[in-house]
Amino acid sequence: MLRLILFIALVGSTVFCSREKDFRIRTNRIWEEEKEEKPFSGRWQDLETDPYDNVVHFDGETHLANVKQLTFEGMNAEGYFSFDNSKLTLQATGYGTDCDQIYELDLNIDPKLQTLRRISTGLGGTTCSYFYKEEDNNHRLYAGNWWNVKIDNHTDVSKTCPQKQCANPQTDELKQLCNTSYTWDIFDDYDIFKVDRYGNFVQRLTDTPGYDAEGVVSPDGTKIAFTSIRSGDLELYVMNTDGSNLTQVTNELGYDGGSFFTPDGKRLIFRASRPKTPEDIAKYKKLLSYNLVEPIAMELFIVDIDGKNMRQITHLGEANWAPYMLNDNKRIVFSSNYNAAANGFGAFSIFMINDDGTGLEQITFGKDQFNSFAMQSYDGKKLVWGSSRNGTNYALNLFIADWIDHPGTTTNTVMKDTTTTDATKSTDKTSTNKNFSTGDKTTSTTTLTDTKPSSDTTTSIPSTSTQKTEKWQWSRGGI
Repeated sequence: MLRLILFIALVGSTVFCSREKDFRIRTNRIWEEEKEEKPFSGRWQDLETDPYDNVVHFDGETHLANVKQLTFEGMNAEGYFSFDNSKLTLQATGYGTDCDQIYELDLNIDPKLQTLRRISTGLGGTTCSYFYKEEDNNHRLYAGNWWNVKIDNHTDVSKTCPQKQCANPQTDELKQLCNTSYTWDIFDDYDIFKVDRYGNFVQRLTDTPGYDAEGVVSPDGTKIAFTSIRSGDLELYVMNTDGSNLTQVTNELGYDGGSFFTPDGKRLIFRASRPKTPEDIAKYKKLLSYNLVEPIAMELFIVDIDGKNMRQITHLGEANWAPYMLNDNKRIVFSSNYNAAANGFGAFSIFMINDDGTGLEQITFGKDQFNSFAMQSYDGKKLVWGSSRNGTNYALNLFIADWIDHPGTTTNTVMKDTTTTDATKSTDKTSTNKNFSTGDKTTSTTTLTDTKPSSDTTTSIPSTSTQKTEKWQWSRGGI
């Protein structure tokens, strides 16, 4: 009898559940707990995210979609793709050392499930790492002074950073320079080294007195471009990836640095200072005698790798730097404070411009944000950059996003204190934005065609001692 009752109950429940399920399907009432989970099984860097949350993705950033944060503490900068776009090399402070060391991330794994893998020794300071072009990503380069650090059994290796000149100026002249200038240190014992994937030393690529750093590898993997002071001024050089066949590329007074090869490998895009007046020239040379530079007036230049056909691209004033040429071999993304100089060094946006100086367009937005170090992946699908968004004071993190080439057609004027614009409905569904105030979908891009700003969009940066304590410590030489 008990078995009969259980059998009837089982049959009844099955019929009821079947009918209930059919009813829910007909009425589209699928209960929440019955929704099938679809775990993301692809590369983490391809994960879709909500657009325009104004936390990591700001209104107006229509060239960016599926923005994702890569680092979550400390000061992280100069994130550069491996040639197969699977990894990122970067420099960072805040992971047990007082100055930058070199680390790596796997872009196909959620960064929250990873621990940054340190490649550098942990001694001294480092800057500007880059992958060699190899199928196994076995080698990379970076600059540093670990070779010149003296340690013993009592040394705290986290405190072996190179001494910054303005941290403790020893002469009245240096004190005056430090109190009236924002400066980068040009450490005279920095050299470029080749290491393997584990950080093991392979080869010293430079070995001359003075600063050698800011190295990058050419698209075909055969050459390295870098900045050196070996001539007495900061110039660009090109050498083979084994350090041979050295060629000087630039030879004009001023700090030539932060170079990258163009996608065709025939030219270098870089930023440079060009002191012109007797006063500016005298100050530049005086600072350089203390291994210092003042990077507040820089423009973008391009030159053939043999030193020919150098020309200036921007005439914006202020600080224009960290250029990188997109895969079309024409447009350049770079960082600038030209239209937000009144907000100080913390207000930098990423812009895009053609290599003939036309078509200036703002890429990143957000009030008082720092955005720089943009690099496009070698397949042209992603953009990685450093930003202060979604961070506490004095935090700089890396972000990655899908790159959207043509997000819209409507243009808006960029004002001096622009912080947001209407968002864009892209042809890619993941970059469609809903206007939070009206609920309407809108389309917007920001384009400027005149690279020479009017007087009301540029503000001279005051020369005061407070500039020494600005939030963001720039890189590619300024660490």
